[in-house]
Amino acid sequence: MNQRIKALFFISRCLANDTRPESIAALRTEILSGQLSWEAVVSLANGQLVTPALWAALTKKGLTEELPVELRDYLDELHQLNVERNAHLQAQLLEAVQQLNSINVSPVLLKGAMHLVTDMYGDPGARIMSDIDLLVPGEDTKRCMAALQELGYRTHEEKLDDYPEHHHHCPPLSRPGDYADIEVHRKLMEGYADILSTETVLAQAEPLDFRGLSMKVLSPTHRALHNILHSQLVDRNYHAGILPLRSLYEMVTESTACHDTLNWPMIHSPMKQQGRSKVLRTYLYQAYRLLGFPLPAGIRKTPVCWLYYWRCVAELGWQQIETMGQRIKRYSADNIRQIYGCSDGG
Repeated sequence: MNQRIKALFFISRCLANDTRPESIAALRTEILSGQLSWEAVVSLANGQLVTPALWAALTKKGLTEELPVELRDYLDELHQLNVERNAHLQAQLLEAVQQLNSINVSPVLLKGAMHLVTDMYGDPGARIMSDIDLLVPGEDTKRCMAALQELGYRTHEEKLDDYPEHHHHCPPLSRPGDYADIEVHRKLMEGYADILSTETVLAQAEPLDFRGLSMKVLSPTHRALHNILHSQLVDRNYHAGILPLRSLYEMVTESTACHDTLNWPMIHSPMKQQGRSKVLRTYLYQAYRLLGFPLPAGIRKTPVCWLYYWRCVAELGWQQIETMGQRIKRYSADNIRQIYGCSDGG
């Protein structure tokens, strides 16, 4: 079997929420077998942005001592660097929220921003983040941008033309010494309002109080739907046949944590009405095959799902994707220290 495909199946089994003794024993046997290419495992985990999550999963399952020493040290260091980075991002987020609260705006935390103030992953370094996404009512965006600029944030003049008034978010705000840009969203995402509109999301966003600050998060149902739409359609993973392991893992993690309040029929219905049922079915089938996610009622295993899944596996195993190499370099331990000024973990 292709080493990248073997790496995919190994990483997926590590990330799966399966703590049965026999499953952990099987992983331990595979680790000790000498049959895995650790270079392929690290390359794929870095390319899919799940390396810290992989370390967290191996730690949870008591498998870190079985790893080769150099690999164990590398994964541990990268995870610790991401813990440090996320702590800085949390401070940056809370400062921004406090500033927006001062002008009576309670922002909706999108994507990874929510995980900076919740514990769904059970590990502060499991998720890699690139920026902080905040959704606010459209009529408040100018006030919010001005308020954040009072904290020293600035937009890059040369990029302003890339973010016209109709863009779903304002020009990114950056500040010297910070770990990430802040993106103020006036709309949830680009397109697909016929499936999930910004107005609906804002009306049903759930309040979250953290350290006395007022913010909101998407409802569990909207969070899952946003994940699927963004990963498969906005990022075009569905059309390209790209297997998005990080977004799959995030969807499974969040859905498992919010199982009792997540309404899958409310996800399936608008996607079906807009002719996107196959997008939903194939995505959930990937989660089922790779991460053991139980298929929701009404989602059937079909030959199309099976064929699409193996197409994506083959694409990942055989195609050389340029962005993978770029991401591996971007999220290496050395590069993270250089860019973000993290300590060396010593």
